[in-house]
Amino acid sequence: MDVVRDYVAGMEAMSNSRFEDARVSFSKAVARDPNFGLAYANMAIASRNLDKQQDAENYVKEALKHLDNMTERERYRTRALSFLVTRDYPQCVKEYGALVARYSADAGGRNNLALCLTYLRELPRAMDEMRQVIKILPKRALYRENLALYAAYSSDFRAAEQEASH
Repeated sequence: MDVVRDYVAGMEAMSNSRFEDARVSFSKAVARDPNFGLAYANMAIASRNLDKQQDAENYVKEALKHLDNMTERERYRTRALSFLVTRDYPQCVKEYGALVARYSADAGGRNNLALCLTYLRELPRAMDEMRQVIKILPKRALYRENLALYAAYSSDFRAAEQEASH
């Protein structure tokens, strides 16, 4: 139960953008269960958000060692995350694309697919993905902010303003 409690605390901290707190909680979870691949994956996300690239790469490598202990969906997410962290954006698009093809309501997967698409300058596709995300979770401000940002990147200032005003 302590492992689950640490993991949940990490997820709560992540959802509130408290990335260092999240990293600490996930670290506690893997200290209790060194085979907890999802905790390593989330440590990678927290580290990436803290601009600690080398840590993110190390944690995602560790997460990949534990794919056998994950569900199919978790394996897709972890492999896709590894491509995002290592900046292999074509593979990132491919893996997140496979994830959302299989699990169409995976808002986080679609959001990350859109992010990888922006790195490839495929802004219309990124915006389409974000519109799908917003259909899934219409009240999540972060997703509307991402759509507004991608619209601005593509010089669609009217759409950017519209999304930013929601």
